[in-house]
Amino acid sequence: MNQSKSLGVLMREVRVRVVNISRVGTLLESSKRMAVGTLGRLRLRMADGEYIEDIEVVRCDAVEGGDGFHIGMRFLFTTSRHAQSIRSALARSDTPRSAAIETSRSM
Repeated sequence: MNQSKSLGVLMREVRVRVVNISRVGTLLESSKRMAVGTLGRLRLRMADGEYIEDIEVVRCDAVEGGDGFHIGMRFLFTTSRHAQSIRSALARSDTPRSAAIETSRSM
């Protein structure tokens, strides 16, 4: 009997606020801590649609005097810039309206 094995990934969504964003990464604010090295996908809603980029968490610091965390992420460039990539949207200078992260590791 030939049995093939499948690999699955459980994703979870975390709502965040965009603090700063550039063509290479972003600084987000969240009520949840994220482990450095966490890989995921950032979905960013802008005036003209929703955009995505694969990310890696490079730092996570408690907000001074607050109850949240500042999370630094770098874009992974796993695909070339395409119409629905955040990098393409930033090239058009749109302002982010909301953001969410889908991660595949516990935070």
